[in-house]
Amino acid sequence: MRSDAQIEASRLNGAKSHGPITAEGKQRSSQNAVKHGLSARTVVLCNEDHALFDQLEQDYIDSLQPCTVLELHLVQHIAVAEWRVRRAWAVDTAINDISITRHKDQDDRENPCLDDDYRLALNQMRVEKDTSPLQRATARLERARSRAMAEFHRLRKIRPEGAQPIQITRPDVSTTGRDPAQYVQRQNQPKPQPIGAVSTPQSSPQEPCLVFPDYPKPEEDQFGEPLPPIPLEPLAA
Repeated sequence: MRSDAQIEASRLNGAKSHGPITAEGKQRSSQNAVKHGLSARTVVLCNEDHALFDQLEQDYIDSLQPCTVLELHLVQHIAVAEWRVRRAWAVDTAINDISITRHKDQDDRENPCLDDDYRLALNQMRVEKDTSPLQRATARLERARSRAMAEFHRLRKIRPEGAQPIQITRPDVSTTGRDPAQYVQRQNQPKPQPIGAVSTPQSSPQEPCLVFPDYPKPEEDQFGEPLPPIPLEPLAA
């Protein structure tokens, strides 16, 4: 156990330190606190391009030049909102394209004088129920993006003098350390062969498929049946 004299000496020494004083020292300190930015693994779906998200996020960082950790987080919020808005646009367009293609022959047969505007109107009536949630989500994301942008500009007005843009690195994992890409594999992907086994030719790779991890199974007894629950003794009255 530390003595009272040691505790008092530590308190006095700590009071003498006020952190970095120069602009260079403050900048180095801020960079040490920023170990990484938001990884594409956190927000990009398995069939989306991680490099495109990284480029979008970096474009926002280069344009807004965040100088503090909080400013960086706001820039990342802006980039994520923008990415999800564009995803909603893509889904909305795909829903309309599918409906137009699927009902083209029917619309041409039922409306001999059909033009493109009329076709769009018929299609809009069919897909309105499916696209309305996307439009609400888009509006919500755009509001979130606007709030983050407004807060960023508010913080930029109170930056410390001489603040410099911070630098980040990008680990390829999510916030939990999980790499979602490890669950996306190619169909007919060759499995590891035991030592000495004769390898067999594999078919050509096909489209990606989701491969979920092996979660722990319930404990089993020696006969392969799940163990019965442990009975609880009734509480005494």
